[in-house]
Amino acid sequence: MELEFTFRNIESTEALRSWALKRFAKVEKHLREPSAAHVTMTVHQHRHRADLTVHALGDVLHASDESDDMYATLDAVMVKIEACAQKQKEHHTQRQRGAWKGGER
Repeated sequence: MELEFTFRNIESTEALRSWALKRFAKVEKHLREPSAAHVTMTVHQHRHRADLTVHALGDVLHASDESDDMYATLDAVMVKIEACAQKQKEHHTQRQRGAWKGGER
């Protein structure tokens, strides 16, 4: 799967793209057949913000973070998405095994 990038008030660099792709490779192993992913990187008054939206088999995962460094922001967003993806994967696995019953475990 490929990431789509949108840059706002920041120069599109290959370094940022490769950093995001490298970090997203770790997240991708937890997703159930991802179909689309979009990263938006924005800079506003020295604050770097990244938003990541992933669509995977009917699930939509979204995370955003803001800091003074874009690389740190991308790392934080990927950690958040990875946690959401692991939670979704666990939910679907338990549901397939019949252990999930409307919120009770």
